[in-house]
Amino acid sequence: MRSSRYPGVYTDGKGFYTKSKFKESVYGERVLEIKGRFYRRWEPVRSKLSAAMHLHLENFHFKGSKILYLGASTGTTVSHLSDIAELVWAVEISPMSMQKLVHLGERRDNIVPILDDARYPEHYAIFVEKPNIIYQDVSQRDQVEIFLKNMEFYAPKFGYLMLKTRTIDVRKKPKEIMKEKARKIGELYSIEEIINISKYQKDHYAIVVRK
Repeated sequence: MRSSRYPGVYTDGKGFYTKSKFKESVYGERVLEIKGRFYRRWEPVRSKLSAAMHLHLENFHFKGSKILYLGASTGTTVSHLSDIAELVWAVEISPMSMQKLVHLGERRDNIVPILDDARYPEHYAIFVEKPNIIYQDVSQRDQVEIFLKNMEFYAPKFGYLMLKTRTIDVRKKPKEIMKEKARKIGELYSIEEIINISKYQKDHYAIVVRK
């Protein structure tokens, strides 16, 4: 196991791993124990961020950062980010997913689970203080509007949007939707890169922006 090109992330030459304090897996991922340390395999078919990394993501600013994560679900990607970040505020609207997220937060003291609607950033502002990054993985038709609203409200340096094209419009081609939404985002922020992650996550794009 050796350090990868991504700060805080390790590789065995094939996949990516994060170093964990805990031996247990979070979502069934492989956990390796090497010299008393635990390394959790970051699966690209389960995490869109890992998918982007496997497809040569250039912008990786998560180590030691404070992250506002929108659409945290049960905590798959959140758990890996908590291995390398200072703090993760994890916003999720589903009470069922929140149960697992709360359980995860009980083990990991740098995860703050928040049951709320990402459409209303002012609702959870009492819990969130100056995030460096907004990371969004929300399955809503207005996902871009949600992303831009939170970017404006919290003004982080970087934003990561996992764009779910089929959730926006099933009639249009995914590439057309991506271009349309990228134009809208580009009017307000500098787009650092766009990666088609369909190899691992069908009809999805990872979009990275800078303030």
